[in-house]
Amino acid sequence: MIKFDRITINPDQMSGQPCIRGIRLTVRRIVELVATYPDRDELLRE
Repeated sequence: MIKFDRITINPDQMSGQPCIRGIRLTVRRIVELVATYPDRDELLRE
């Protein structure tokens, strides 16, 4: 199994949702953004 060391889960942050290590950005939000903006250039502009 691959270990993702950039994803952390802390019950005291963001209601325990998986987050990107060191910032309060949830994995869910990243997936939503990639789904909404399949073109990476457009995502970066937004």
